[in-house]
Amino acid sequence: MGLVRRSIQLSRAMKGAGRLSQILSVLSKHGFSDVVQRLKLETYLPGRLGKWAETNETRSLGERMRLAFQELGPTFVKLGQVLSMRPDLIPENVIEELVKLQDQVAPMPFEVVQEVLNRELGFKVQSNFKEINSAPLGSASIGQVHEAILVTGERVVIKVLRPGIRKVIETDISLLTLLAEMFEKYFPELRVLNPKIFVEEFFKTLQFELDFKIEANNIEKIKKNSEKFPDLVFPKVYHHLSTHEILVLERFEGIRLNDKDAVLKAPVDREKIATLGARAFLYSVLKYGLFHGDLHGGNLFILPGDRLGVIDFGIVGRLSQKSRDQLVTMVWALTQEDYETLCYTYAELGSSDGSIDFDGFQREVRNTLSPYLGLNLNDVNSGRVLIEATKIAAKYDIRVPGDWMLVFRAILTMEGMGRLLDPKFDMIAMGEELIVDLVKIQMSPARLKGEAFKISKDLISLLEMLPRNLRWAIRKFAKNDYAIEFKSQEIARVALVIDRGSRRISRALSGFGLLISGAILVMADKGYHWDDFSVPGLVLLAFGSYFTFRSAGK
Repeated sequence: MGLVRRSIQLSRAMKGAGRLSQILSVLSKHGFSDVVQRLKLETYLPGRLGKWAETNETRSLGERMRLAFQELGPTFVKLGQVLSMRPDLIPENVIEELVKLQDQVAPMPFEVVQEVLNRELGFKVQSNFKEINSAPLGSASIGQVHEAILVTGERVVIKVLRPGIRKVIETDISLLTLLAEMFEKYFPELRVLNPKIFVEEFFKTLQFELDFKIEANNIEKIKKNSEKFPDLVFPKVYHHLSTHEILVLERFEGIRLNDKDAVLKAPVDREKIATLGARAFLYSVLKYGLFHGDLHGGNLFILPGDRLGVIDFGIVGRLSQKSRDQLVTMVWALTQEDYETLCYTYAELGSSDGSIDFDGFQREVRNTLSPYLGLNLNDVNSGRVLIEATKIAAKYDIRVPGDWMLVFRAILTMEGMGRLLDPKFDMIAMGEELIVDLVKIQMSPARLKGEAFKISKDLISLLEMLPRNLRWAIRKFAKNDYAIEFKSQEIARVALVIDRGSRRISRALSGFGLLISGAILVMADKGYHWDDFSVPGLVLLAFGSYFTFRSAGK
């Protein structure tokens, strides 16, 4: 399957040669011509771009990246937004520019929206919608949103997928995959970041965003998991009017949390709303491992009755049971100011290609986070602490999974919004209360019984295999048919030198033989001749010379 997928990507990339030229031209235009040259792709560049690009190098790296991504369109705007959530990979000054990327494009004509609605819903459009506002409520690279009123009088919003966007993104991702491979080849210092794996994860995220059925399912799952919080409101999904390219949702009438002035002026219980949002988010992450992956003020509404509405579930994060247990340990370590345990947990959850300098990692984390020691918990931004620790982990080749960064960024965002609503907001204290409940669940008889059952199954399988494998090993050893394999880089290098030497000797002997045969034939009187020389003799002399010179090379 991997070979088939690779062939499809290569085919798409070849068809997108024009798009590749455009991407490289835009990068060069914004001062990245040296990167293009190092990738050995300068032949795709128009010559006139070189001097013009030099004038743009006065801008900062982050600004040039933002301008290039904005010009290259939806895939790269999304890429920039994803990179802006990875402070473990991207410098802070670059992130400050990438967060400015706006996913705003020229709106689709309403006629195009109507065509999509008619194609996807058919007669349901006339029989279910009383009115559809032709002016878009919002227009993004992937889709467009319109207000509407159903024949029942319910106010809704319609999300319409932009026609042709899947093909555009698939072409761009194929090219990004090839570019990631070239970055790993020509920029060895970037291999630790795993560009290919990053692009694969990015593509999966985009694929989910391009399917509105998945978003509808995300809403229903997280809504069910949040039944404990009745004042947390999720939009109703009109499944009978939704498809893979159309999503019809309940429209919220409230105050967006990114409207700071309106929030502070509104006669609402801000402390209650801040506590509700934080508790619900932590509960979703730590209890179920399924959570909103794009939390920001534009996706949260203060609704009448001091309720909190949540929208836009195109991106969600997922954590396994093991990851949730590790996150519980992390948050507990923060509440206890136990940075040693925090470091060990990072080392366990992160992947690394080599050995880790644990002492150095712990020392740097302790020195960096020591200013937080002794502060009141409500003065500590736990999201910032976790992100700072993640940056240090990256320096020690500990790569934290992408979903963890979604959690950390969401904690950072929730703390910022929580303190806007309530200056005494303390997310760590809320996490500590929830962790006590979760630890009780982890140590409950039902959970321990389940864990014991899994361990017992593994032990039974091991005991079943052990006698058979032991008997096989003893029999092989008794027959002298037993070998121990030693691997050594030095031995491998010696073998390589011997192999190269034998090849050179073989080429030299072949070359000398052909030279002697050619010399004899050149002087012969019979056969085809050219300018008094035997043609077969000249051919043999040529091949003999080639093999002789090759034997002197590498």
